Amino acid sequence: MATRSDQHNVEEMAAQLADRLISAVAETLAQRSPEPGRERVSATLAIGRAAEPEGDGRTTRLMVTLILIRWLSVARAKLDDEPDRVERALGWVEEALGKRYRARARYTAPVLQSEEGATEILQYRDALGDDFLPSLVWLLAGVVAADAEGDVGWLAALVGVDYDAS
Repeated sequence: MATRSDQHNVEEMAAQLADRLISAVAETLAQRSPEPGRERVSATLAIGRAAEPEGDGRTTRLMVTLILIRWLSVARAKLDDEPDRVERALGWVEEALGKRYRARARYTAPVLQSEEGATEILQYRDALGDDFLPSLVWLLAGVVAADAEGDVGWLAALVGVDYDAS
């Protein structure tokens, strides 16, 4: 059974991961590049590998996956009355990052379309390889660009994450 200390450690880790991920979304928007998503996710997973007793990073990878899927699910619920939300987000990904990245983000877009999509996208994890998690970041950046005029604070407030744009 987990102790309060264990629970506190998990909550603290989740908050640190969320800080890194919200920064990845912001940097993707600012740089209009896929690299911030890749670099932030890669660095976050490396820290997790070093911090986990087994050193394999599975716990961190799972937490990052769940955080990003949750954020997209919350955005989906907020934008539920806008049936073109997926195409708008993917449109930004294509315009800012390129067709190749739109194609990759398309694999993870079902989570933005429906609740069932959250489980559907997991089957594409192996196909996307190292771009699976970054594609979720790119898609979130597309949502923020298309539906919040690029205001990452909108996403942060929506998902309950502290964010300082300065």
